[in-house]
Amino acid sequence: MKSRVVVVGALIAGLFAVAGPGTASANLMWCVFDPPVQVVTPGGHNLTVNNVLYLSAADRHNAHLVTDDASAAPDGHGGTLVTVHVHVPSAVHGAFTVSSNYRYQVSNSGAGTPGTVITLYLDVPTS
Repeated sequence: MKSRVVVVGALIAGLFAVAGPGTASANLMWCVFDPPVQVVTPGGHNLTVNNVLYLSAADRHNAHLVTDDASAAPDGHGGTLVTVHVHVPSAVHGAFTVSSNYRYQVSNSGAGTPGTVITLYLDVPTS
């Protein structure tokens, strides 16, 4: 009984080795890291907002057309509300973006269609 389990296991391992790794669909999505956007809180602290943009592989040559900006304002609770705008140009079929501040571990994400602006809000606990 024990040798049969070993033989079956060896056959399955051999089949996986011959079959090779499965193909992945990595060409369906293309990721762009935008340069960080710097904002100053109402209390004078410098914050860095990192934006990661996901586009279809067909749009990767138009990634340079996507622009972003951010502003900071008091959130009414002693912190800062950072507003991020990601401008999706008409030449891009659509985009998905993730904005985050790694120091305070806050992030938000959103999607946009051609010619729109994706607006994201990050509530940071510092003023």
